[in-house]
Amino acid sequence: MSGRRVVQVLAQLGARTVLLGDPTPLDLACAADVPMDLDLDDWTAAEAALRRLHATHPVRAVLSVYDAHLPLASFLAARLDVTGLALAAALNCHDKLRMRLALQAAGLQGPAYAVVADEGEAQAAARWIGHPVLVKKITAAAGRGTLLCRDPGEVAEAVATLREEQAPNLLVEEYVDGPEYAIQSVTSGGVTEVISILAQHTAPGPRPLEVGYDFPSGLGERGEHDLGRFVAEALRALGFDDGIAHTQVRLGPAGPVVVNVGARPPGGLLCAVTEAVRGVDMVRAAAQVALGRPVTRRAPVARHARYRCVTFDVSGTVAYDPRALTGARLRAPSPVVGMDVDPGEAVSALDDPGGGTYGRIVVYADTEDGLDPAYRRVLDALRPRVERATTHTP
Repeated sequence: MSGRRVVQVLAQLGARTVLLGDPTPLDLACAADVPMDLDLDDWTAAEAALRRLHATHPVRAVLSVYDAHLPLASFLAARLDVTGLALAAALNCHDKLRMRLALQAAGLQGPAYAVVADEGEAQAAARWIGHPVLVKKITAAAGRGTLLCRDPGEVAEAVATLREEQAPNLLVEEYVDGPEYAIQSVTSGGVTEVISILAQHTAPGPRPLEVGYDFPSGLGERGEHDLGRFVAEALRALGFDDGIAHTQVRLGPAGPVVVNVGARPPGGLLCAVTEAVRGVDMVRAAAQVALGRPVTRRAPVARHARYRCVTFDVSGTVAYDPRALTGARLRAPSPVVGMDVDPGEAVSALDDPGGGTYGRIVVYADTEDGLDPAYRRVLDALRPRVERATTHTP
């Protein structure tokens, strides 16, 4: 239950693939050995279809790198008694309330929180916790959504924006102020190894979007050791046995707090960055753990990395020089530049409710001092800008 990259990696590892899709795109179906179109919301039907195949062609493992399909993948693995991420771990990552309860039960500190069903309960929870607070959707199935609220008016807006008929409950959490870090890890046989730790930059607006990363993290050897140990404890509390994780942690006044855990490779260009600075392809690592194989490594090609998302201060029509766009090249740590929009398309300001990130820039250097000039050269070549600005009216 994954995309082309996973199918390609499994083929390189000599594995035959059964691809479950809803439906499976034709080009991807041609890349898999056995494509199967299924209703992935009907777990009983998915199990029956896979079990029929399993009777004649035994399945070794079930794997997904998509948030929405992680619980189903773990369910199928458990029902067929084959390798897969433990169902408890998948459910704990999928459901943010379960995550908080599991971490709390293990004695790991976390933010104060409350489950609310409407605006009145949300306002009461925010008063009890104290502004600012985060208002969150609870499950990945309900869609991603977190809003930072500094006053009752913003709480009301957040509830109106995030609450859905099919998923009315929301989570109101204490906002933990402090530096944030993104940690990539591999867990095999219940033992977790931290692969990379990056300092994470988050937009200051109402939506806490990730807008950049730095490697090394700046924590130093001792700080990274302590953070890695905390992440390993958190993953153990969530039930991780065999799988990979992308964990976000904030160092608050009282110590580290888990922001979120994804039982999958990181998004954007973080996989490429992790491979460049640590020599581990996290997608390949996910496949190797599923197959019970050691995680392979290559020599790192960069000592320092700066990753920045392309954002805009105003809404309007975007412009940039397409000649500056590149692809990820790991053998030589060249800049990597990608845009998600074409010149002339509409973009929204970062603080606009519909705003976000529209591209990524990654530069590498042998020293920290080399990052800034490398990044400036890319910006001067790309020249991302809004040519025809528009004013957003809330």
